[in-house]
Amino acid sequence: MEKQTKGQVQLSKLIFTNNWEDPLIDEKVLQIKEGQTLFAITSGCCNALGFLRFQPNIIYCVDINPAQNHLMELKQATFRRLDYQGMRAFFGLNPSTERLKVFEKLKNDLSEEAVQFWKTQKAILKKGLLMNGRYEKFVKLAGFMIRVVQGHSKAKRLFEMNTLKEQTEFYQNEWNNKRWQWIFKTMFNKKRLAKKGLNADYFHFDDGSSSFSESFQKRAAHAICDLPTKENYFLMLYLLGKYPEQEFLPPYLQEKNFDLIKINIDRIKPISADSKYWLEQQPENLFDGMALSNICELMDENDTEKLFQEVIRTSKSGSKIVFRNLMIPRDVPSSLSSQILKDSELSKKIQFDDRSFVYGKVAAYSINK
Repeated sequence: MEKQTKGQVQLSKLIFTNNWEDPLIDEKVLQIKEGQTLFAITSGCCNALGFLRFQPNIIYCVDINPAQNHLMELKQATFRRLDYQGMRAFFGLNPSTERLKVFEKLKNDLSEEAVQFWKTQKAILKKGLLMNGRYEKFVKLAGFMIRVVQGHSKAKRLFEMNTLKEQTEFYQNEWNNKRWQWIFKTMFNKKRLAKKGLNADYFHFDDGSSSFSESFQKRAAHAICDLPTKENYFLMLYLLGKYPEQEFLPPYLQEKNFDLIKINIDRIKPISADSKYWLEQQPENLFDGMALSNICELMDENDTEKLFQEVIRTSKSGSKIVFRNLMIPRDVPSSLSSQILKDSELSKKIQFDDRSFVYGKVAAYSINK
Protein backbone atom coordinates (compact mmCIF):
# COMPACT_ATOMS: atom_id res chain seq x y z
CA MET A 1 0.00 0.00 0.00
CA GLU A 2 1.13 3.51 -0.73
CA LYS A 3 1.61 5.88 2.16
CA GLN A 4 -1.22 8.31 2.84
CA THR A 5 -0.90 11.55 0.94
CA LYS A 6 -2.51 14.89 1.65
CA GLY A 7 -4.97 14.52 -1.19
CA GLN A 8 -6.14 10.96 -0.49
CA VAL A 9 -7.94 9.47 2.49
CA GLN A 10 -7.00 5.92 3.47
CA LEU A 11 -9.19 3.39 5.28
CA SER A 12 -8.51 0.10 7.02
CA LYS A 13 -11.68 -1.12 8.77
CA LEU A 14 -14.34 -3.23 7.09
CA ILE A 15 -16.87 -0.57 6.11
CA PHE A 16 -19.07 -2.55 3.70
CA THR A 17 -20.01 -6.21 3.41
CA ASN A 18 -22.53 -5.38 0.67
CA ASN A 19 -22.39 -3.13 -2.36
CA TRP A 20 -24.88 -0.30 -1.90
CA GLU A 21 -24.77 0.53 -5.62
CA ASP A 22 -27.35 -0.88 -7.99
CA PRO A 23 -25.65 -3.56 -10.12
CA LEU A 24 -28.25 -3.22 -12.86
CA ILE A 25 -27.21 0.41 -13.29
CA ASP A 26 -23.54 -0.53 -13.58
CA GLU A 27 -24.38 -3.23 -16.11
CA LYS A 28 -26.57 -0.90 -18.17
CA VAL A 29 -23.68 1.55 -18.48
CA LEU A 30 -20.78 -0.87 -18.91
CA GLN A 31 -22.49 -3.20 -21.43
CA ILE A 32 -20.05 -5.96 -20.43
CA LYS A 33 -19.06 -8.45 -23.12
CA GLU A 34 -17.23 -11.75 -22.99
CA GLY A 35 -13.45 -11.41 -22.96
CA GLN A 36 -13.31 -7.79 -21.79
CA THR A 37 -10.96 -6.32 -19.20
CA LEU A 38 -12.68 -4.36 -16.44
CA PHE A 39 -11.73 -2.15 -13.51
CA ALA A 40 -13.97 -1.94 -10.44
CA ILE A 41 -13.73 -0.56 -6.94
CA THR A 42 -14.00 -3.60 -4.67
CA SER A 43 -16.19 -2.16 -1.89
CA GLY A 44 -18.68 -4.88 -0.85
CA CYS A 45 -17.73 -7.12 -3.80
CA CYS A 46 -21.30 -7.86 -4.91
CA ASN A 47 -21.36 -6.00 -8.22
CA ALA A 48 -18.01 -7.27 -9.48
CA LEU A 49 -19.00 -10.84 -8.63
CA GLY A 50 -22.20 -10.32 -10.61
CA PHE A 51 -20.19 -9.07 -13.60
CA LEU A 52 -18.76 -12.60 -13.93
CA ARG A 53 -22.09 -13.67 -15.49
CA PHE A 54 -20.93 -11.92 -18.66
CA GLN A 55 -17.60 -13.80 -18.67
CA PRO A 56 -15.12 -10.93 -18.95
CA ASN A 57 -11.50 -12.00 -19.26
CA ILE A 58 -10.45 -10.30 -16.02
CA ILE A 59 -11.80 -7.86 -13.44
CA TYR A 60 -9.22 -5.89 -11.49
CA CYS A 61 -10.93 -5.08 -8.18
CA VAL A 62 -8.97 -2.25 -6.57
CA ASP A 63 -9.63 -0.71 -3.17
CA ILE A 64 -7.53 1.54 -0.98
CA ASN A 65 -9.00 -0.29 2.01
CA PRO A 66 -7.36 -3.75 2.37
CA ALA A 67 -10.29 -4.98 4.47
CA GLN A 68 -12.59 -4.78 1.44
CA ASN A 69 -10.22 -7.00 -0.54
CA HIS A 70 -9.98 -9.46 2.35
CA LEU A 71 -13.76 -9.63 2.00
CA MET A 72 -13.43 -10.28 -1.73
CA GLU A 73 -10.96 -13.12 -1.12
CA LEU A 74 -13.39 -14.74 1.31
CA LYS A 75 -16.38 -14.34 -0.98
CA GLN A 76 -14.36 -15.83 -3.84
CA ALA A 77 -13.36 -18.78 -1.66
CA THR A 78 -17.01 -19.31 -0.76
CA PHE A 79 -18.01 -19.58 -4.41
CA ARG A 80 -14.99 -21.74 -5.17
CA ARG A 81 -15.46 -24.30 -2.38
CA LEU A 82 -19.15 -24.40 -1.45
CA ASP A 83 -22.39 -25.22 -3.21
CA TYR A 84 -25.23 -22.73 -3.49
CA GLN A 85 -26.94 -23.64 -0.23
CA GLY A 86 -23.59 -23.67 1.57
CA MET A 87 -22.88 -20.19 0.24
CA ARG A 88 -26.26 -18.93 1.44
CA ALA A 89 -25.66 -20.35 4.91
CA PHE A 90 -22.13 -18.95 5.22
CA PHE A 91 -23.15 -15.51 3.99
CA GLY A 92 -26.08 -15.37 6.42
CA LEU A 93 -29.03 -15.77 4.06
CA ASN A 94 -29.85 -19.14 5.68
CA PRO A 95 -29.51 -20.04 9.38
CA SER A 96 -26.28 -21.77 10.40
CA THR A 97 -24.26 -22.56 13.52
CA GLU A 98 -21.33 -23.89 11.50
CA ARG A 99 -19.86 -20.73 9.98
CA LEU A 100 -16.62 -20.74 11.97
CA LYS A 101 -16.04 -24.37 11.00
CA VAL A 102 -16.71 -23.50 7.35
CA PHE A 103 -14.20 -20.65 7.56
CA GLU A 104 -11.53 -23.15 8.68
CA LYS A 105 -12.14 -24.98 5.39
CA LEU A 106 -12.05 -21.80 3.32
CA LYS A 107 -9.01 -20.11 4.83
CA ASN A 108 -6.52 -22.14 2.79
CA ASP A 109 -7.72 -20.20 -0.25
CA LEU A 110 -6.87 -16.85 1.36
CA SER A 111 -3.71 -14.79 1.48
CA GLU A 112 -1.92 -14.71 4.82
CA GLU A 113 -3.01 -11.09 5.31
CA ALA A 114 -6.65 -12.05 4.75
CA VAL A 115 -6.42 -15.02 7.13
CA GLN A 116 -5.00 -12.83 9.88
CA PHE A 117 -7.68 -10.21 9.26
CA TRP A 118 -10.54 -12.70 9.49
CA LYS A 119 -9.13 -14.24 12.65
CA THR A 120 -9.88 -10.88 14.27
CA GLN A 121 -13.41 -10.79 12.83
CA LYS A 122 -14.94 -13.97 14.25
CA ALA A 123 -18.07 -12.14 15.40
CA ILE A 124 -18.81 -11.19 11.80
CA LEU A 125 -18.03 -14.69 10.54
CA LYS A 126 -20.31 -16.23 13.15
CA LYS A 127 -23.24 -13.95 12.26
CA GLY A 128 -22.78 -14.19 8.48
CA LEU A 129 -21.01 -11.75 6.21
CA LEU A 130 -23.73 -9.91 4.40
CA MET A 131 -25.21 -7.47 6.92
CA ASN A 132 -22.38 -7.07 9.39
CA GLY A 133 -19.99 -4.44 8.06
CA ARG A 134 -19.86 -1.05 9.74
CA TYR A 135 -22.38 0.50 7.34
CA GLU A 136 -24.65 -2.56 7.40
CA LYS A 137 -24.85 -2.38 11.20
CA PHE A 138 -25.92 1.23 10.83
CA VAL A 139 -28.57 0.21 8.29
CA LYS A 140 -29.91 -2.43 10.67
CA LEU A 141 -30.09 0.12 13.49
CA ALA A 142 -31.88 2.63 11.26
CA GLY A 143 -34.27 -0.08 10.08
CA PHE A 144 -35.05 -1.09 13.65
CA MET A 145 -35.89 2.51 14.51
CA ILE A 146 -38.06 2.85 11.40
CA ARG A 147 -40.02 -0.27 12.32
CA VAL A 148 -40.46 0.99 15.89
CA VAL A 149 -41.82 4.39 14.87
CA GLN A 150 -43.76 3.28 11.77
CA GLY A 151 -44.70 -0.26 12.78
CA HIS A 152 -43.37 -3.51 11.37
CA SER A 153 -46.64 -4.44 9.67
CA LYS A 154 -46.77 -1.08 7.91
CA ALA A 155 -43.18 -1.48 6.68
CA LYS A 156 -43.99 -4.98 5.43
CA ARG A 157 -47.08 -3.75 3.56
CA LEU A 158 -44.89 -1.50 1.45
CA PHE A 159 -43.48 -4.58 -0.27
CA GLU A 160 -46.87 -6.17 -0.93
CA MET A 161 -48.15 -3.52 -3.34
CA ASN A 162 -48.57 -4.15 -7.05
CA THR A 163 -48.69 -0.68 -8.61
CA LEU A 164 -46.84 2.62 -8.33
CA LYS A 165 -50.19 4.30 -7.70
CA GLU A 166 -50.71 2.16 -4.60
CA GLN A 167 -47.20 2.91 -3.40
CA THR A 168 -47.59 6.66 -3.90
CA GLU A 169 -50.94 6.83 -2.10
CA PHE A 170 -49.56 4.74 0.75
CA TYR A 171 -46.53 7.02 1.05
CA GLN A 172 -48.56 10.22 0.96
CA ASN A 173 -51.39 9.09 3.23
CA GLU A 174 -49.72 6.79 5.75
CA TRP A 175 -45.95 6.73 5.55
CA ASN A 176 -44.72 10.31 5.16
CA ASN A 177 -45.43 11.52 8.68
CA LYS A 178 -43.45 13.45 11.28
CA ARG A 179 -41.99 10.22 12.66
CA TRP A 180 -40.53 9.36 9.24
CA GLN A 181 -39.05 12.84 8.88
CA TRP A 182 -37.60 12.60 12.40
CA ILE A 183 -35.75 9.39 11.44
CA PHE A 184 -33.87 11.22 8.69
CA LYS A 185 -32.95 14.17 10.86
CA THR A 186 -31.79 11.81 13.62
CA MET A 187 -30.06 9.02 11.70
CA PHE A 188 -29.24 10.15 8.18
CA ASN A 189 -27.23 13.26 8.91
CA LYS A 190 -23.54 13.70 8.25
CA LYS A 191 -22.54 13.68 11.91
CA ARG A 192 -24.32 10.39 12.61
CA LEU A 193 -23.05 8.77 9.42
CA ALA A 194 -19.50 9.81 10.19
CA LYS A 195 -19.71 8.38 13.70
CA LYS A 196 -21.76 5.22 13.15
CA GLY A 197 -22.38 4.42 9.50
CA LEU A 198 -19.30 5.18 7.45
CA ASN A 199 -16.14 6.76 8.81
CA ALA A 200 -15.21 10.33 9.65
CA ASP A 201 -12.67 10.24 6.83
CA TYR A 202 -15.52 10.05 4.31
CA PHE A 203 -16.20 13.68 5.20
CA HIS A 204 -12.59 14.84 5.02
CA PHE A 205 -13.32 16.89 1.89
CA ASP A 206 -16.88 17.87 2.78
CA ASP A 207 -17.61 21.52 2.05
CA GLY A 208 -20.75 21.56 4.20
CA SER A 209 -22.81 22.93 1.36
CA SER A 210 -25.96 20.81 1.58
CA SER A 211 -28.23 18.97 3.98
CA PHE A 212 -27.66 15.29 3.40
CA SER A 213 -30.63 14.22 5.52
CA GLU A 214 -33.04 16.30 3.41
CA SER A 215 -31.66 15.08 0.10
CA PHE A 216 -31.62 11.49 1.35
CA GLN A 217 -35.28 11.78 2.35
CA LYS A 218 -36.18 13.01 -1.13
CA ARG A 219 -34.32 10.09 -2.70
CA ALA A 220 -36.10 7.64 -0.40
CA ALA A 221 -39.46 9.13 -1.41
CA HIS A 222 -38.52 8.60 -5.05
CA ALA A 223 -37.64 4.95 -4.37
CA ILE A 224 -40.94 4.36 -2.59
CA CYS A 225 -43.22 6.20 -5.03
CA ASP A 226 -41.58 5.88 -8.45
CA LEU A 227 -39.90 2.44 -8.49
CA PRO A 228 -41.48 -0.99 -7.83
CA THR A 229 -40.80 -1.72 -4.16
CA LYS A 230 -41.12 -5.49 -4.63
CA GLU A 231 -38.04 -5.45 -6.85
CA ASN A 232 -35.93 -3.23 -4.62
CA TYR A 233 -33.71 -5.23 -2.29
CA PHE A 234 -31.93 -2.05 -1.18
CA LEU A 235 -35.17 -0.60 0.17
CA MET A 236 -36.03 -3.90 1.84
CA LEU A 237 -32.64 -4.02 3.56
CA TYR A 238 -33.15 -0.50 4.89
CA LEU A 239 -36.73 -1.01 6.06
CA LEU A 240 -36.96 -4.71 6.96
CA GLY A 241 -33.30 -5.63 7.45
CA LYS A 242 -33.47 -8.65 5.17
CA TYR A 243 -33.18 -9.70 1.55
CA PRO A 244 -36.22 -10.50 -0.63
CA GLU A 245 -36.99 -13.82 -2.26
CA GLN A 246 -34.84 -15.40 -4.96
CA GLU A 247 -36.09 -13.44 -7.97
CA PHE A 248 -35.11 -10.03 -6.60
CA LEU A 249 -31.79 -10.85 -4.95
CA PRO A 250 -28.63 -9.19 -6.25
CA PRO A 251 -27.52 -11.09 -9.38
CA TYR A 252 -24.53 -12.71 -7.67
CA LEU A 253 -26.79 -14.24 -4.99
CA GLN A 254 -29.37 -15.70 -7.37
CA GLU A 255 -29.25 -19.46 -7.70
CA LYS A 256 -29.56 -19.34 -11.49
CA ASN A 257 -26.24 -17.46 -11.70
CA PHE A 258 -24.28 -19.47 -9.14
CA ASP A 259 -22.63 -22.02 -11.43
CA LEU A 260 -21.51 -19.45 -13.99
CA ILE A 261 -19.99 -17.24 -11.31
CA LYS A 262 -18.32 -20.24 -9.69
CA ILE A 263 -16.68 -21.27 -12.98
CA ASN A 264 -15.34 -17.76 -13.53
CA ILE A 265 -14.50 -16.85 -9.94
CA ASP A 266 -10.74 -16.64 -10.50
CA ARG A 267 -11.16 -13.95 -13.14
CA ILE A 268 -11.42 -11.42 -10.30
CA LYS A 269 -8.07 -10.08 -9.08
CA PRO A 270 -8.36 -8.13 -5.79
CA ILE A 271 -5.72 -5.42 -5.33
CA SER A 272 -5.18 -3.20 -2.28
CA ALA A 273 -3.88 0.10 -3.59
CA ASP A 274 -4.64 3.73 -4.27
CA SER A 275 -6.43 3.52 -7.62
CA LYS A 276 -4.70 6.43 -9.31
CA TYR A 277 -1.21 5.16 -8.44
CA TRP A 278 -2.09 1.60 -9.41
CA LEU A 279 -3.43 2.83 -12.74
CA GLU A 280 -0.16 4.69 -13.35
CA GLN A 281 1.58 1.31 -13.44
CA GLN A 282 -0.78 -0.18 -16.04
CA PRO A 283 -0.34 -0.09 -19.83
CA GLU A 284 -2.28 2.18 -22.13
CA ASN A 285 -5.60 1.08 -23.65
CA LEU A 286 -6.13 -1.80 -21.22
CA PHE A 287 -9.69 -1.39 -20.00
CA ASP A 288 -13.05 -1.83 -21.71
CA GLY A 289 -15.02 -0.48 -18.76
CA MET A 290 -14.65 1.01 -15.29
CA ALA A 291 -17.00 1.09 -12.31
CA LEU A 292 -15.49 3.90 -10.21
CA SER A 293 -18.07 4.02 -7.41
CA ASN A 294 -17.75 7.33 -5.55
CA ILE A 295 -14.01 7.10 -4.85
CA CYS A 296 -13.37 10.73 -5.76
CA GLU A 297 -15.13 11.80 -2.58
CA LEU A 298 -12.07 10.46 -0.75
CA MET A 299 -9.78 12.66 -2.87
CA ASP A 300 -9.12 16.36 -3.22
CA GLU A 301 -9.70 17.98 -6.61
CA ASN A 302 -6.06 17.66 -7.70
CA ASP A 303 -6.04 13.93 -7.05
CA THR A 304 -9.41 13.63 -8.77
CA GLU A 305 -7.85 15.13 -11.89
CA LYS A 306 -4.88 12.76 -11.65
CA LEU A 307 -7.25 9.81 -11.40
CA PHE A 308 -9.21 10.78 -14.49
CA GLN A 309 -6.02 11.40 -16.45
CA GLU A 310 -5.08 7.79 -15.73
CA VAL A 311 -8.60 6.62 -16.55
CA ILE A 312 -8.20 8.14 -20.01
CA ARG A 313 -4.71 6.75 -20.57
CA THR A 314 -5.50 3.18 -19.49
CA SER A 315 -8.91 2.94 -21.18
CA LYS A 316 -9.61 2.01 -24.77
CA SER A 317 -11.40 4.54 -26.92
CA GLY A 318 -15.12 3.89 -26.57
CA SER A 319 -14.83 2.21 -23.17
CA LYS A 320 -17.62 2.87 -20.68
CA ILE A 321 -17.37 4.52 -17.26
CA VAL A 322 -19.93 4.64 -14.43
CA PHE A 323 -19.28 7.14 -11.65
CA ARG A 324 -21.17 8.25 -8.52
CA ASN A 325 -21.40 10.95 -5.87
CA LEU A 326 -22.81 10.23 -2.43
CA MET A 327 -22.42 13.45 -0.46
CA ILE A 328 -19.47 15.41 -1.80
CA PRO A 329 -19.77 16.82 -5.36
CA ARG A 330 -17.09 15.56 -7.71
CA ASP A 331 -17.14 15.54 -11.50
CA VAL A 332 -14.87 14.92 -14.43
CA PRO A 333 -12.55 17.96 -14.55
CA SER A 334 -13.53 20.39 -17.30
CA SER A 335 -10.03 20.12 -18.76
CA LEU A 336 -10.73 16.44 -19.55
CA SER A 337 -14.38 16.68 -20.61
CA SER A 338 -13.57 16.34 -24.33
CA GLN A 339 -11.99 12.94 -23.65
CA ILE A 340 -14.45 11.66 -21.04
CA LEU A 341 -17.82 12.26 -22.63
CA LYS A 342 -20.95 12.30 -20.50
CA ASP A 343 -23.98 10.52 -21.91
CA SER A 344 -26.56 12.95 -20.55
CA GLU A 345 -29.62 11.00 -21.69
CA LEU A 346 -28.41 7.70 -20.22
CA SER A 347 -27.24 9.47 -17.06
CA LYS A 348 -30.70 10.94 -16.53
CA LYS A 349 -32.31 7.53 -17.01
CA ILE A 350 -30.01 5.64 -14.65
CA GLN A 351 -30.36 8.34 -12.00
CA PHE A 352 -34.13 7.82 -12.12
CA ASP A 353 -33.92 4.01 -12.23
CA ASP A 354 -31.32 3.68 -9.45
CA ARG A 355 -32.86 1.36 -6.85
CA SER A 356 -30.12 2.12 -4.35
CA PHE A 357 -31.41 5.73 -4.24
CA VAL A 358 -28.76 7.00 -1.79
CA TYR A 359 -26.46 8.48 -4.42
CA GLY A 360 -26.94 12.12 -5.35
CA LYS A 361 -25.36 11.49 -8.73
CA VAL A 362 -25.03 8.42 -10.94
CA ALA A 363 -23.61 9.17 -14.37
CA ALA A 364 -22.50 7.39 -17.54
CA TYR A 365 -19.45 8.33 -19.60
CA SER A 366 -17.43 7.02 -22.53
CA ILE A 367 -13.80 7.53 -23.47
CA ASN A 368 -13.02 9.53 -26.60
CA LYS A 369 -9.45 9.41 -27.86
